Amino acid sequence: MDCQIKCLGRRAPGIPALREPVDAVVHIRQAGNSISLDVNCIYNTGGHGQRCKASHPNVDKVGDGVFCAYAVDIPWHHDHTLVGPRP
Repeated sequence: MDCQIKCLGRRAPGIPALREPVDAVVHIRQAGNSISLDVNCIYNTGGHGQRCKASHPNVDKVGDGVFCAYAVDIPWHHDHTLVGPRP
């Protein structure tokens, strides 16, 4: 399933990077018991398309990178970022 969105990119979580939104497409797919949201956007980058470079378009990554709010793997994202790694 594809969803058309307008995105302002990210400078940091919750902080937009762009003045005008860009068009992007979020592809939602199921892989086994996981759901993946992959993003087709001019600012999307990273080995798995997990980062946004709207705030720094001339370099691929700054520091640990700025994560794209729409590029998510469920339940991996929940387990590793909201709950934390299991002992």
